[in-house]
Amino acid sequence: MDYLRVSTEEQAKGYGIAYTGKKTAKYIRQKGWSHTDTYADEGFSGSLEAHKRKDLSRLMRDARTEPRPFDVVVVHEERAIGRRGRAFWPWVWELEDLGVFVAVVKDDYDNTTSAGRSKMRKGADYAEDERENIRDRTQGGLQEKAEEGGYTGGTVPFGWRIRDQGKKGESRLVLDVYEEDGVAKGEAITLRRARYLLVHEGRNWTQAAVVLNSEGFLTRSGVPWSRENLRARVMSRAVLEGMQVFRDPHSKDARSGRGTKLGRDGAPVFGTTVVIKLDEVFTEEEVRELKAAASRIGTQRAARERSHAYPLSKRIVSRCGAYYVGQIQTLTGRRKYVCSGKQPRHAGGPVCGCSQIDADRIEQEVWRRISRLLKDPEELMGLAREWADVTLGARSGHADRIEELDAQIAVQERAITTVMGATAIQAAQQGLDQEAATQMVTQATGPMNAELGQLRKLRAEAVAWQRQNEAAERRASDLKALAERARAQMPSMNDAERADVIELIDLKVTLQGPVPVRKGRACCAVGAWFKERDLHIPVEVPDTAWAVIEPLVTKTGRGSGKSTDLPVREAIEAILWKARTAETWKEAARRMSRGVGKSLMSRWTRWSTDSTWERIVQTLAESPAIPAVSVPEPSKEPPLPEILVEGVVDPRLFHTDDGDDNDRDSETHVGMVASSTTMSWQAAMTASAMPGCPSRRAAPDFLSLIREEVGTMCSPRMI
Repeated sequence: MDYLRVSTEEQAKGYGIAYTGKKTAKYIRQKGWSHTDTYADEGFSGSLEAHKRKDLSRLMRDARTEPRPFDVVVVHEERAIGRRGRAFWPWVWELEDLGVFVAVVKDDYDNTTSAGRSKMRKGADYAEDERENIRDRTQGGLQEKAEEGGYTGGTVPFGWRIRDQGKKGESRLVLDVYEEDGVAKGEAITLRRARYLLVHEGRNWTQAAVVLNSEGFLTRSGVPWSRENLRARVMSRAVLEGMQVFRDPHSKDARSGRGTKLGRDGAPVFGTTVVIKLDEVFTEEEVRELKAAASRIGTQRAARERSHAYPLSKRIVSRCGAYYVGQIQTLTGRRKYVCSGKQPRHAGGPVCGCSQIDADRIEQEVWRRISRLLKDPEELMGLAREWADVTLGARSGHADRIEELDAQIAVQERAITTVMGATAIQAAQQGLDQEAATQMVTQATGPMNAELGQLRKLRAEAVAWQRQNEAAERRASDLKALAERARAQMPSMNDAERADVIELIDLKVTLQGPVPVRKGRACCAVGAWFKERDLHIPVEVPDTAWAVIEPLVTKTGRGSGKSTDLPVREAIEAILWKARTAETWKEAARRMSRGVGKSLMSRWTRWSTDSTWERIVQTLAESPAIPAVSVPEPSKEPPLPEILVEGVVDPRLFHTDDGDDNDRDSETHVGMVASSTTMSWQAAMTASAMPGCPSRRAAPDFLSLIREEVGTMCSPRMI
């Protein structure tokens, strides 16, 4: 099989998937191999590791299956595997451990021989050097442009536009103001109008958005304003401070790992932070007035929601694609979650029809699932094992690989020593001076020293990978101890502490089905009949009782059963089931081999009117062998939809310093902190409730997928 990867940059140069695919397919035919499959990642960076590329992850899953569907992976060139050693070698090594080798089309070699492995080391080094050169050129150019106050790319803040766009070294951000038919227009004018509505007319964000929309002041994309969108644009850093920050280490994207790359010291890795001054849309006094107006609006909103915490607000994803937010029902004081899709995105816009969810009910259910997972040592151990398998691959072969590299390094060092000695003798025989002799030795050993450097670099990669696997094993064992801590701590957490846990694990709840609506309907008529007479409900109609009942219901005339041809015994059992469950006539009729709910209801109405039903129940009650149950009370528990719960399990959540170091082994205590990791998990269960019946829940099915590298505490990316 072949693996294809091109980045967006390579696509722009014409080296697309189709181009490289033709090359690899031709190579496979020339070798006389069987082409089993093609795996392709289009538009993926070569710096991404295997588990972060969709089709390369699929390739590795297939490689781990038995029988293995392929034994050689063909790539067009080394950079298809990766431009970083961290992305390159772990993938190649795991395939080697599985008995799968890599063939490179460009230089026609594979890693089944020592010569091929040597070529692969050189190719990997070249790919990484090329990546670093590209990055340095790109980042250096952006740094220079930022320092000159130019436009460095990315989203243009609302209120500004790019002047001289496309002119190299000339593009700048300027206020978006222009004149048309003697009237000033542009995004900056929209901002000034919004400020006037907020400051001078005392409007709130929603009211200001409605006015702007009615006056034709729309968003950049031409759609009407929403409250959230307007607030974000008016209160942006560019508007309030008149600046843009290039490589901002404090930005939200930088903190989440998606923006400026930061080093361990929190400073940007590539270049320095630069403040780019912008033309100001408001004066300092106007900005102070705007901030005061925004504070007034925020205080009003907070007063309405104070004392009502909603830990799942904006964490419940609706079926319409919006999210649920917490609300309080004014008359009853009941807490609930309401879909934000019910709020129009602009005045007069469409709204969704999603039902509200009882806040207490869904919070209890979600916390129950979190607690059950985090308190189960076996479940967490399983997650740890699966996580390590996905991110680090096979654990075998590390020691052997390092030993093999050590042997190669020793051989190379001896060879260099031999060549140096022989060259020095040759230089002496030629009567060369010291400088010329040194140059001669350097030239003779240069390629060998380069090869030695590659071997040492590769050994360092192997050692680092081995340590990562060892750390993963320690993490797996630590999780069991952490689960014991969770078992003791989680039941005693108060609402605020639970909210902190939900925040820390970045919880996400996705609705998998519609929200069941509790319909306000009358009590079950059959159940009411039993309750009025203080009778229990029989649970079956045995043969002995049926022998007595059958003559009562097969007489001629009304209620005989012949007019609608109902299976009479089944009808009696269905009616008794309805009384026990408070279900509908339609559901009760499903328990019969034929007949519908309306016919069943008519039959019971006739029997209850002419006393036939009373005689049936009396016959059943006279048999002590027939079990009976009391009339159920209607369920008062609000129903829940089917939900999927996702989050990030960070073992450090349960590590607390309680001050009692005497009861703990200090080495283990430190190990728990040092070996903490981030893993994501998914738990999907069906939860449904019926009036008068206990809740029915399906068995849990927990799946886990790691999203981030070992030891890296980042925001999760759900797959």
